[in-house]
Amino acid sequence: MNTPSHTCDVAIVGAGPAGMAAACVLAKNSRDVVVLDEQNGPGGQVYRGVDKVFAERPEDVQFLGKEYAAGHALTRRFRESGACYRHGVSVWEITSEHEPELAIGLIEDGSARMLYPRHVILATGAMERPVPFEGWTLPGVMTVGAAQTLLKSSRLVPRQDVVLAGTGPLLYLYARQLKNLGVKPQAILDTGSSLSLRASLLGLDALIACPQSVLQGMQWVWSAKSEMGLTKGVHALRAQGDDRLSSISYEAGGRRHDLSTSLLLVHDGVIPNTWLSMSAGIRHRFDSAQSCWVPEIQGAGMTSRQCISMVGDVVGIGGAQVAVLQGERVGHEVDEYLKTRHPPRVSVEPFVLRRQRRLRRFLDHAFLPTAEFQLPEDDTIVCRCEEVTAGEIRQVAARGCMGPNQSKAFTRCGMGPCMGRQCALTVSQLMAEFHGFSVAEIGHYRIRPPIRPITVGQLADMPRRLETVEPMGNL
Repeated sequence: MNTPSHTCDVAIVGAGPAGMAAACVLAKNSRDVVVLDEQNGPGGQVYRGVDKVFAERPEDVQFLGKEYAAGHALTRRFRESGACYRHGVSVWEITSEHEPELAIGLIEDGSARMLYPRHVILATGAMERPVPFEGWTLPGVMTVGAAQTLLKSSRLVPRQDVVLAGTGPLLYLYARQLKNLGVKPQAILDTGSSLSLRASLLGLDALIACPQSVLQGMQWVWSAKSEMGLTKGVHALRAQGDDRLSSISYEAGGRRHDLSTSLLLVHDGVIPNTWLSMSAGIRHRFDSAQSCWVPEIQGAGMTSRQCISMVGDVVGIGGAQVAVLQGERVGHEVDEYLKTRHPPRVSVEPFVLRRQRRLRRFLDHAFLPTAEFQLPEDDTIVCRCEEVTAGEIRQVAARGCMGPNQSKAFTRCGMGPCMGRQCALTVSQLMAEFHGFSVAEIGHYRIRPPIRPITVGQLADMPRRLETVEPMGNL
């Protein structure tokens, strides 16, 4: 069989702020760009459904906030850029560096096929950090991110008995959005630790760099404290119920508290969504401050595989504004790389981007992951798919199991429908704690394609002919 020719210059996986910004730059430079997106419209998680909201529910724009509204101008610019946007597409594979041809395996309209770009940009964004605690698998326990998605896409709001628990900026942003809609949570339970001296000093630096953002965040926290029953220093969170959630308990101020509720929304920050990049063989390192894996990046977005770049929150959580700025930088970097086939010179970061990084350093130290969620008690389920508890992970470690990949043979942990996305961090942390190693030494699940469910029939029916790229057209 002849070696297939490329079907586009650049394939971008993800149509969030970073992916759209990179696509606009590359399309402007006359590159054939294909943007693959699982959602039905551009925007990613942060700008989810923004075009639909502006078109069908313009009255909702105000309560969602001006940061969300800013996404409408970006999606419009992206739609007019000339990039080919393919929505409702799942990527299940990127061929390894040992294959003769860079290719992306995707599922579109129920069929599997391959796309052959010259270069790939991964803009897969972030995911919420798993929050295993007693009762977290009960119906009625959701994440704040999932609830906010329902709010953006369908204007679904919780009942007044809702309880918010956890830590991180998204927790307070969502509380503010509920307040704007006239919904007052029954309680907001902050599981985060007190600010350290270093975090306080970084906070002063962030205030100088980005005063508007810091003051806005302080306003969200103050509003939660004065108007919505914020409780800080919360630990020992428990969710109780028979068939579904009926109550929660927690400890704060040296006392145990009980609340009746039908909905508990939890959040412990967001982490890079590195599943696709790990399966592609890109080198990663463990970020001990935020307890997550991040890719090793050179220049603006070059990875250990020169034919693959990464940008946006998948590289490190920075927010929408940083994602747009970095997306534009990576777009120019990839364009130069395609011209020369040599790693481009590192450009100086824009002043605005450097200021945003000072804000991010503060947020990373102010909202540290909750220790109790990272190292749950023995009877807490850590793998929802296979119903494996933290105690079972500690037991196999005691038998000599030295890492998460070996633990699969004993427990099937990480082998369910989510393919380990909800348990990988916890399993590595439990193993590291038991053996006295760092998480970096213990390692991560070995991620192999397919990273999305695909049937044997879809693989068998996969066409051998090459893909053709069509203009963006009407969306």
